[in-house]
Amino acid sequence: MKRGSALIMALWIIAVLSVMVVSFGFEARQQAGVNVYVRERNRVNRLIEPGRIIGEVILLGYGEAKERSDGEREDELFEEDRWYREKRALKFDTRCTVGPILLDEEDPDSGTVTIDIELANSGSENGININELFKGGDQNYALRWQMILKNSGIDEDLMVDVPEADGSGTKRHNLMNLLIACWCDWRDEDDTVSRGPLSANDPEDDDGAESKWYEEADEAAEKEARSKEDRNIVKEDRRRPRNGSIPDVKELGYVRGFRDFPSVLTGGHLYDNTEFADKFDKESEDNPLLKGIVRIFGTAGSSKIVINPDTTIDQLMTIPGIFQESGDDDGDREDSLELAQTILDTLKVKPEDYDVDESRDWWPYKD
Repeated sequence: MKRGSALIMALWIIAVLSVMVVSFGFEARQQAGVNVYVRERNRVNRLIEPGRIIGEVILLGYGEAKERSDGEREDELFEEDRWYREKRALKFDTRCTVGPILLDEEDPDSGTVTIDIELANSGSENGININELFKGGDQNYALRWQMILKNSGIDEDLMVDVPEADGSGTKRHNLMNLLIACWCDWRDEDDTVSRGPLSANDPEDDDGAESKWYEEADEAAEKEARSKEDRNIVKEDRRRPRNGSIPDVKELGYVRGFRDFPSVLTGGHLYDNTEFADKFDKESEDNPLLKGIVRIFGTAGSSKIVINPDTTIDQLMTIPGIFQESGDDDGDREDSLELAQTILDTLKVKPEDYDVDESRDWWPYKD
């Protein structure tokens, strides 16, 4: 009986010890896994952090990059700015690749960092490159803008009262002149305030807005802010003229004129989403219903229209000859729309006078 009890006790002890050994083994394996994870995570973080810093340096400075010029010396440019090539590529090609860069030049096994940066383009893939539609780009920029805005529903004689930067009151501007001049000042590289290019009777000479205007507007907005949260919002929304290509068409929302009348970009009645929305009748000529223009733009490629099945009628309506420049009545507009639709429909008609790939479902124009 005593031998049997001793055997049972021994078996219990062995079982308990076995459970303890197994639990210790499991804990040791778990701890080893945690250590491996922490080690690899730290290694990844050591690689990511330099990449993030380099990416920020390029993104913060690419807007100041200059186009390649004859006679420039790359060694001097490189000494002045280590990342000038990448900044130039990002500004003018909308993308750049940095690396691979060895994290520690003295340690070949330290790992390498490669950074790919591509600017967002929220506009149409076949959109008109808005970065070319200014006085330093497309020579017909004023006419193109006039057609774009008129097709959206803005009459070239429409006058609006626009708040002064310091909040002291309003001034009256021709809306087309205001929008075109403010965009040109945001896009060009000088600090000269522009006047709208159209011949409309505009009583103001300073249709545009350079950095000084935005600084005064921000100061006035901060003074009017009633809470710390409102002041923080004003600070977060601070923007200054890009003085170069914009990476995203949504940036138009920060430009004077477009930010005063957001419906120009998004569509709706002119005074929708403004403090004057309740003061204007929806049927009033001073409060026209607009088609938003932001969807016809892109930030890369050409300002010229490449006609294919993805081209929109609104884009075609920016081409002189399709858009009736002198047409003011609804009949002229209907004729222009009909011509634009015919051009798109004809892409589906197989041509008979030149060889084509019969497997296509649409055919480009030969001329």
